[in-house]
Amino acid sequence: MCGFRIEICFVANGAAKKEIGRAKEYIVKQLGLKNSRTEEDFIVGGIHAGDFMRRFCSNLGVNNQAVKAAQEAGKKSEDFDIRRSPISIAAAVIYIITQLSDDKKPLKDISVATGVAEGTIRNSYKDLYPHMSKIIPNWYAKEEDLKNLCSP
Repeated sequence: MCGFRIEICFVANGAAKKEIGRAKEYIVKQLGLKNSRTEEDFIVGGIHAGDFMRRFCSNLGVNNQAVKAAQEAGKKSEDFDIRRSPISIAAAVIYIITQLSDDKKPLKDISVATGVAEGTIRNSYKDLYPHMSKIIPNWYAKEEDLKNLCSP
């Protein structure tokens, strides 16, 4: 349910997660989905960092190669126990990918494009940092490039 509420909150002009959760419960009740497997599959679905990459990168004017790298990195990040929301992971991955490119994007711009606070992106970056060499596609950046990134 958390991923569902976060995505809805992102487009709901400041609606609180709690309000979205209540609305979701009402919808589930009205559709008669309570206590069924369909409730999770149909209404909530699985949300992953990669689901946001194309939209967020488009908002930032990121090139296609960087978008592809961000999508791959988002997918690979799921192999690690990073306890952050998919949107926070997506924002941090985009920050990393753009820092490895010639078209670096300021943290503030990524925050505005993703709706994720700068501090949250920094903390997600810290969580991703130890796994960087396994997350970032090696066709996009070499080990040497990763060493040039700021340590958290």
